[in-house]
Order: sequence, then structure tokens, then C-alpha cells
Amino acid sequence: MTREQVEQALRRAEQLAAQVRDDLDRAVGLMAQQVWTGPAADAFGGELAAQRVVLLGACTGVVDDLRALLARTPE
Repeated sequence: MTREQVEQALRRAEQLAAQVRDDLDRAVGLMAQQVWTGPAADAFGGELAAQRVVLLGACTGVVDDLRALLARTPE
């Protein structure tokens, strides 16, 4: 990959990570407002919160990997 390609990939990964974070934060926030209640809602809310942690960790990992790749890619 060229440096420009890595830079483009990093920008896109950062955009997608922000979008994922914003979308998941909105969903978790709605669940916290009790817009849906009951045992199924509680189970869903717990699973949503757990998956949010996993997905945001994966997004951070991708962005970090691309930053590391960019740092070692010649100009």
C-alpha cells in the first residue's frame, strides 16, 4: 500500500468508527430511557451494551493498526 492509500484507509476507518460509536450510543441511550421495558428489553439492553464494548474495541484496534502502519510507511 502507498502512504496515500493508508491515509485514506485511516480516514475512512476513523469516520466509520465515529459513526458506529454515535449509533450505538444513541441506541444505548434510548434503552436507558426505558423506551422498551420488560424481561426481553432488559436482556436486549444488556446484550447491546456488551456488544457496544466489543465493537468499539474492534474499531479502536483497526484505527490503531492503521496509525501504526502509517507511521512505518515511507513518504
